[in-house]
Amino acid sequence: MDSMVDVIKIAITNEVRAKTFYGRAADLASDGEAQMVFIELIEMEDEHARRLVDGFGGLLGEAGVDAQDFLARLEADVDETLDDDQVKLLQDKEMRPVIDFAIGMEEKARDTYLHLKTRVETDELKALCQELADEEQRHYDSLTEARIGADAPPEERPML
Repeated sequence: MDSMVDVIKIAITNEVRAKTFYGRAADLASDGEAQMVFIELIEMEDEHARRLVDGFGGLLGEAGVDAQDFLARLEADVDETLDDDQVKLLQDKEMRPVIDFAIGMEEKARDTYLHLKTRVETDELKALCQELADEEQRHYDSLTEARIGADAPPEERPML
């Protein structure tokens, strides 16, 4: 089992990775609905990373990890945050697999926060974990709707 510090560092890394992935997905999206969802998610994922740093910075600091520095290093090396599977998906330029992958990322993030909630002791951190899990569920729902739009023929897609 990963230590709580490892789980938090993974969660921060995943938020930065999601932000980067969504930025590139928005650039390649030809479907307006999917593009708008990705653009909205970019800002939300950035906010999640900062909320994690703010909320868990003290706990990370106790373990010798400077949360602000950890986040800054991830953001400075943003091209390295995507793994090979994510890069390949984006290079293939097929929107359905990109959206499906994004849905999986949101599901994993939600589950990570729900798991983390069971491991933290303070009500404040439990509330933060629940809020983040709820927001990831909303992202999951938005992406699921975008997938429906992306599957529809262009003439049947809703106009923005």
